[in-house]
Amino acid sequence: MSKDLMISYAQNREDVLLNRLFPEGYTGFYIDVGANHPLNGSVTAHFSRARGWRGINIEPTGLYHDLCRERPRDITLNCAVSNVAGESIFYEFPPDTGVSTFDRENANLAARKLGLPPREIPVPVMTLAEICRQHAPPCIDLLSIDVEGHERQVIEGADWRAFRPRVLVIEATEPNSPITTHDRWEPLLLEAGYLFATFDGLNRYYVRREEPELATQLQVPVNVLDAYVPIRELRAVEEAQELQVRLATVESLGPLTLAIARRLNRLEQRFPGLHRRLCRLLGRQPRGFAANSSPTP
Repeated sequence: MSKDLMISYAQNREDVLLNRLFPEGYTGFYIDVGANHPLNGSVTAHFSRARGWRGINIEPTGLYHDLCRERPRDITLNCAVSNVAGESIFYEFPPDTGVSTFDRENANLAARKLGLPPREIPVPVMTLAEICRQHAPPCIDLLSIDVEGHERQVIEGADWRAFRPRVLVIEATEPNSPITTHDRWEPLLLEAGYLFATFDGLNRYYVRREEPELATQLQVPVNVLDAYVPIRELRAVEEAQELQVRLATVESLGPLTLAIARRLNRLEQRFPGLHRRLCRLLGRQPRGFAANSSPTP
């Protein structure tokens, strides 16, 4: 794969936008509050895997173990973050739903939508100020907060004078909804000396007052000039290529061949033009199913 092609792991291309801020070769430090999965939907995975950054991952669910395994260089904490240290009840849903929360109201809404109750788990709680004092270096480049309605408490528990991350990305809508929530906590950040930079439909981005020039690089939407490919599309191409190899070994057009061909066509239908676009970016010639695809019988 071309070294110039960035793989995006984040659900809304947050990592593509943030990647503009840091020059090639720069090795930074992140804090990921509500880190969730180490790869799928992760704002910090690109910086960890492709850029060699280190950081602190904070995850109260069982995904903590995946983070420990996938990011051995990092500090990973199996706790929650709030404005007061201690212990609290965490409402945990299946990990692929992305709606586990400390907020009882959000948990009730999620339970109604999913049709299943959450597990109520007591978890240890730390403040962001204490986590930074124990584990963070003087310079924090990126702080990501994705805590499903608990943003204000996380922000209240930070020491914004002693630790001033250069850029913040904070989920700013109600879970699985376009309704914004930043009015509940943004005044705290503005008072702490942060400037609003942009809103991507899901998250709000802030830069510290000391570096207002960073905001300019965040205000242009993610576009083709960012030279990236979403990991979901890349995996689809890799699956298609694997199926092509299997298809080539079948000597006659039997049931297995038809099943593989149909799967290949379904991939192309889910991501129209995907194979050609990826081949173009990677400097390869399109071949096989995407070059000569036909409708699925």
